[in-house]
Amino acid sequence: MWTGDNLEIMRGMNSASVDLIYLDPPFNSNRTYSAPIGSEAAGAAFKDAWTLDDVDLAWHGEIAEREPPLYAVIDAAGQAHGKGMKSYLIMMGVRLLEMRRVLKDTGSIYLHCDCTASHYGSVADGGEMTL
Repeated sequence: MWTGDNLEIMRGMNSASVDLIYLDPPFNSNRTYSAPIGSEAAGAAFKDAWTLDDVDLAWHGEIAEREPPLYAVIDAAGQAHGKGMKSYLIMMGVRLLEMRRVLKDTGSIYLHCDCTASHYGSVADGGEMTL
């Protein structure tokens, strides 16, 4: 079992080594969630809103270099829906590229999302990533 940022963990994994990935990421809901009173995490909160300060600037270039069509869609989404959506999609995009790398050809990715950004959900299809 691993604990930590899934991007860093995946970058330490061999390519084509995973059969199944289930991802339940933040949804970009622009809400703040608090852990329930009485739970082990009581008092903790998570703000599910994204800014360009929340993403590593290197991810921009990495996506643009590895998957230019994906970056074009992310950039267009940013123009249409603002910097928050662009930031969220950059965070997701760089991780989905790594998931595609570690996934076996016969593997599957299950992405749990809501209507906030589900229309941008990534699909691995015959080795091509589309949004």
